[in-house]
Amino acid sequence: MKRSKQLNTRSLVGVAALSATVLAASLVACSSDSERDGFESTTTSPTDPKKPDAGESTPSAPGDAAPDSADPAAPDDCKRAAPSNACGVSPQCGCSAGRTCDVVDSNGNARCVKAGEAPMGHPCTSSGGCGVGLTCVFGTCHAFCNNPGDACGQPGTGACTQVKTTDGADVPNLAVCRVACEPHDPATCGGAVCIIDAEGNTECQSGGSRKEGETCSPEEECGPGLGCVTAGDESTCRRWCRLDADDCGPNMECTGFSPEVLVRGVAYGSCS
Repeated sequence: MKRSKQLNTRSLVGVAALSATVLAASLVACSSDSERDGFESTTTSPTDPKKPDAGESTPSAPGDAAPDSADPAAPDDCKRAAPSNACGVSPQCGCSAGRTCDVVDSNGNARCVKAGEAPMGHPCTSSGGCGVGLTCVFGTCHAFCNNPGDACGQPGTGACTQVKTTDGADVPNLAVCRVACEPHDPATCGGAVCIIDAEGNTECQSGGSRKEGETCSPEEECGPGLGCVTAGDESTCRRWCRLDADDCGPNMECTGFSPEVLVRGVAYGSCS
């Protein structure tokens, strides 16, 4: 399967901000194994012998026990996801304790996989590293949801977003809540990167390793708490800051952007 590309942070012309297209791009689904390859669109039947069918089990990480199917003790009102009908993703149901009902292929087949401990927004390499009820999308853990375009009701979340294959097709049963992270605070993404779009929406994604003051580009991404800021013809990693707070520390000031960058009503700039 094709490996999914990351959501890149890009700078705008002039005094910089993150690209308005950052969150306009759809999240790309990943498989439930440790390699996290992007789902390719497929017309293969879930009963094709070359693909795991609804009754088979796929480990979520090397050495992990095979995921169970539906929990025999699951309540009768569990809304299981077709076509596998093994368990339900939103709300979560049909799996035994310590397991998550995760979508495992582009056909929308869902199975119970062993869960980990990483909370929403924190880095992951497979759903097996995320806490119960979360799935690994674009390198970070996300909560499932049902209605793309609507606001998610869970604390710390933004809008519900449909996840797609590498070819741009919707993955059945797989919609996730964006993470309402704080760009200036790396802790809100657990070491991943909090990005912003032109509408002030945020999301946690796996970022780069460029440090404050280093040059950056879509291919050379900044690390946690930083944005790639362009001034003149130079792009460098700068710390995000709130214009009405003392986020930059001594001998530095928070400089705003033009046009203004707002995150949930708070004006952001960069430290310089």
